[in-house]
Amino acid sequence: GMKCISLSAQPPSRETSGVDDLFVSAFANAMAGNDSLTSLLLDRNGLGDDAAVAIAAAIQSNHSLKSLDLDFNKIGDVGMCGIAEALRVNNTLHQLEMHDNRVGSRGAVQLSHALRVNNSLRTLSLHGNPLGKDGAGALADALMANCTLRILSLHSCCVDNSAASRLGTALRINTESALHEFSLGQNMIGDIGAVQMAEMLRSNSMLQELQLEANRIGDAGALQLASALEVNKTLRELSLLDNRITKQGLNKFAQVLKKNGTLTRLSITAIVLRNSTMDEEFEDMQQFHHLGSAIKGAEDGKPRLDLTNVRLGDCGAIKVAELLERSGTLLGLNLDHCNIGDEGAARLAKALEAKSSVLDVSLADNDIGDAGARRLVEVLEHSATTCDMNPGGNPLGYNMRQELGGKVSSRLAFSSAIQEVHENCPAIVQCNASLPEVPCLSGDEMQPFPDPLRQAAASETAEHSESHHMMF
Repeated sequence: GMKCISLSAQPPSRETSGVDDLFVSAFANAMAGNDSLTSLLLDRNGLGDDAAVAIAAAIQSNHSLKSLDLDFNKIGDVGMCGIAEALRVNNTLHQLEMHDNRVGSRGAVQLSHALRVNNSLRTLSLHGNPLGKDGAGALADALMANCTLRILSLHSCCVDNSAASRLGTALRINTESALHEFSLGQNMIGDIGAVQMAEMLRSNSMLQELQLEANRIGDAGALQLASALEVNKTLRELSLLDNRITKQGLNKFAQVLKKNGTLTRLSITAIVLRNSTMDEEFEDMQQFHHLGSAIKGAEDGKPRLDLTNVRLGDCGAIKVAELLERSGTLLGLNLDHCNIGDEGAARLAKALEAKSSVLDVSLADNDIGDAGARRLVEVLEHSATTCDMNPGGNPLGYNMRQELGGKVSSRLAFSSAIQEVHENCPAIVQCNASLPEVPCLSGDEMQPFPDPLRQAAASETAEHSESHHMMF
């Protein structure tokens, strides 16, 4: 039998009438007994509540449909109540798309009741429906009990601080939640709601993607979200574009990224004074983005890890050491000019001692002293596989250089990457990366700041500030 039926109307428009409610009602009667249909697309047809109720009735007796797309229609609370009733008994539907309909709090409440008992739905999109704080709060009650939903979009659903707080609390309390992706962009969430989301991130071990762009989050909320990432080990993506975060919040994220090894994408907008620079903060975040990307590549099986000129420091070197201990495919390691000191060198030595796959290691032009160098050479002397090691260009004492010269000299090199650059280039040109300038909204276009930040924000109006968008 036919697996997928698409009755989507083109071009996308809420007013398009590809099929009407009467047609859909007749179609739903035929669908009720169908045992082969798995996907039904009815988006962009201007369908109303009658069509939704008819589809819902068919879903109650249909046991094959897995995906239902009702995006960009005119379905309100009545239609949503019918669908919710169907979800109480249906155990096969995995995906429900209701983007940009007219579902309010009453429909959301009924959907909440259904989600407490439904164990089949995996993806739910209510993007662009006017749920309000009561509707979103009701869904929070459902998340307290639901253990199967993996993707939820409440983007542009009029979610305020109170509803966001309830949503965050639900995901913190429900340790059996399966939610992986949560979209709360373009709502009315300020610092209070962001703080509760941060509390959730401190204990939640399932969520991998959190979208909070285009809200009202300032530094108070950003600081808590950043702090949560110091302990959270599962979140992969966080979006904070177009909020009210300044250099203070950005600085905190820059510090946290040095410790967090799991976040692979951070999108953030920072509001700064026009004459202020962000070179250092931007560079710190960029450096640790490079580290995260390189580590991910090595984890995916790349044989060499090259982090030349990335300012790792000892903290970054420790992350590389942890990678060495769990990688079975890494053969080469290039950490030239990475600001690594004795602590980082010692930790790398310990990892190399425990892992025998690495063939060559270059640590030229770092800040490694006699203690770190001695520890590295001890590993080299006892390793059966590591053939080459380059500690050149480090601040080693004369006695240490003489001592190293008398040991395993055929396996040690003392070349300097910086020296080679100076020899080959007639001049060094310093390049400073700058972020694109994005004009701020005018005072009339900005929403009111949350009360705790109103006074602090008064001196940084749109006349004196600009926004910088960063995506790492």
